[in-house]
Amino acid sequence: MDRGTQAVPASFEEELRHAGFALKALHTPRRETPLLRILIRTTKSTDLEIAGTVASLFGSACQDFAVDIVVEDGSRPKLEEWLATDRRFSFLRTDGQQLAASVYTLVLSAGTAVGLHSLEAMIDTLRQTQALVLRALVDGRPGAMELWQTSTLRELSVAGDPEKSARSAGGERWVSGSALGLHDFRRPKPKLHLRKGAAATLDLNIVVRDLADSATRLDYEQKIRLLEARLKKSEIERRRLEQGLAPNRGVSRARAIARKGPAYILGRLKARSGRAGS
Repeated sequence: MDRGTQAVPASFEEELRHAGFALKALHTPRRETPLLRILIRTTKSTDLEIAGTVASLFGSACQDFAVDIVVEDGSRPKLEEWLATDRRFSFLRTDGQQLAASVYTLVLSAGTAVGLHSLEAMIDTLRQTQALVLRALVDGRPGAMELWQTSTLRELSVAGDPEKSARSAGGERWVSGSALGLHDFRRPKPKLHLRKGAAATLDLNIVVRDLADSATRLDYEQKIRLLEARLKKSEIERRRLEQGLAPNRGVSRARAIARKGPAYILGRLKARSGRAGS
C-alpha cells in the first residue's frame, strides 16, 4: 500500500456488524438530538400516575429519549424535585407546546407503563408498516398511544389537523397495546415470550388494522382481544406438541382401563350387556 494513501477506518458499527452484532439506531450512543421525544399527557392525572410512567421509562432498554411532561394547570413541585437531576425530563405548559427536535415523537397518557422492549417494538412496527402514525389502546388508561416520525407530524401539523390528515390518507395503523408490552402501571405486565436460542430477541404477536371508518375503531379492540386469546391457545398447543404432551384421549383411556385388570373389564362388559338386553 502506498504510504501516502490513508485508508478510511471502518466505523465501530461496521466492525461490529462484521462480527455479527448489528446495531439499530436506538442501540447506539446517545446524540445531542434524541432519537425519541416522549410527551406525557397529564390531564386529570395524579403525581403517582406520572411517576409510574417515568419509572417504566427508567427500565426501558432504549434510553435515547427526552421527555416532556405536559402540565395543564399549575406545577408539579414534587415531581420537579424528583426529576431535577435528570436533564432528559422537562415540564411544559400546553399553551407553549412545540415539536422539539427528534427522529420520533411518542405520546403517552400518564399511568401507562412501557415494557423493557416496548419503545423498540413501537419503532420497528411503525417502520415495517410504513404508517404515518401508529396507535394503540392500553387497558385501564384513557386515550391512545401515538407514535409519529417527527418530520411527518411537523409536516401534517402545518397543513392542519395531523390526526385527521393521517386518517384520511389511510396512514393510521392500530396495534394491540399488550402486544407492545404496554400496560397500566398498577396492573401486572403482559406476558411476552422470548424466542429460543442465542438471539433471545423479543417475539411479538402484533395485529395491525387499518382504521377505515369509525365503526372499525369501535369494534377493533374486541376483535384484537379475541385474536390474542386464540394466539395464546395455539401457542400452548404448539408447545405441548413440541414436548410430546399432546392429548391422545382414546389411547390414554384404553391404557387406563387396561391397568385396572381383567375383573374390572369383565364387570364393565357385563354391565353393558345388561343395559343392551333391557
